[in-house]
Amino acid sequence: MELITSQDWATIYLGLIFLITGAHMVVLYLLNSGGNPIPGLGLYTVYLMAALLGWLSYALKQIVDIPMPVDVPSVAAILTSYILVLAAGARAGSTRGRTLLGLLCAAACFSVFFLSAERMFVVQYLAAGLFFTCTGILALRRAFQRNNVGDAITGVGALLMTLGVPVAFYQALVANNEASATTAAFVAYSWAYVLVIIGFLASVVIEYQQNLDQLNTKDPMTRLLNRRGLESALHTPLAQAARLRLPTSAIMIDIDSFQEINDNFGHDSGDQVILQVASFLQQMSRGSDVVARTDGEEFLLVLPHTDLEGARTIAERIRIAIAEQPLPVDGQRIPVTVSMGVASIIGEESLDKLSQDADRALQLARRGGGNRVASVESKPVHLSTVNLES
Repeated sequence: MELITSQDWATIYLGLIFLITGAHMVVLYLLNSGGNPIPGLGLYTVYLMAALLGWLSYALKQIVDIPMPVDVPSVAAILTSYILVLAAGARAGSTRGRTLLGLLCAAACFSVFFLSAERMFVVQYLAAGLFFTCTGILALRRAFQRNNVGDAITGVGALLMTLGVPVAFYQALVANNEASATTAAFVAYSWAYVLVIIGFLASVVIEYQQNLDQLNTKDPMTRLLNRRGLESALHTPLAQAARLRLPTSAIMIDIDSFQEINDNFGHDSGDQVILQVASFLQQMSRGSDVVARTDGEEFLLVLPHTDLEGARTIAERIRIAIAEQPLPVDGQRIPVTVSMGVASIIGEESLDKLSQDADRALQLARRGGGNRVASVESKPVHLSTVNLES
């Protein structure tokens, strides 16, 4: 059996790099075709392609005696490291320091024309160490903010390169062993590259799954919960209310004369009205309350541990706040009022029963002329007599 030569190892290594990168790009672009752009995808693509060229130039330099006027692999390593910082910054939504790092990258690249190979080795790994350190910080910060393990893998991979730099310097400058220094740098680059690819891909897949989960539980326009998300969010509060015999109230909200708003101002303005009413509800609800969009212009606000009178007080406050201030939409102010139905249960009852009672109360408010709060309970119906004229 013949031994594998260095040229064969280089071919195998480059083949694996191409395979990993190709599979990575196919998966990313399949995910990106879903309509939601992936932050940093463009710059990560540039990084991957540039890194491939860098690996190729390095392999050619090792296995083929081709004279090069400048140290192309060193320049490629510096450039790709800087591009990686830009990609990590784009993904993290941070642009701070990119100009300064760009100037340092340019200076390091131009130094190849003036420095010897030994000094260029130092410049290359100092620059790469700096850029990979910045990448690691950006990725780890994003991992913490987004609770995304993929970004953590990217950060660890980048910092692995940072740890490899002093080892390479020690071998080159202290131990005077250029072969060991090159090997240490090569191993650090390889592992960093692979972990960055795996981390970025894992980060994208995790966020893609999170987006799918949100689509199943949230209204795409207002980002409020939908019916499914509402049931999931109320599972624990309703179970606690049933166990401790606590009250739970619900407020069904409907925008009055919404079809007239669409007819008079257009559907885009109608959408803006829905968004602003949704924002009102979020701002005026408490931390324990749960807001959902249940239909086109209808919303449901569920208030755990709140009795009927407390819910009516909150409903009146919301109704008055919306009615007193016309909503600014596309340079015009549209007067908007809402009708609200309030219901309350104590102990073990279903969300369906609660929302049905609130909807019955809403019908009463509508029949009363709109801009009203009505409630239903085991006692006679209560209907507010206050009606603000627009």
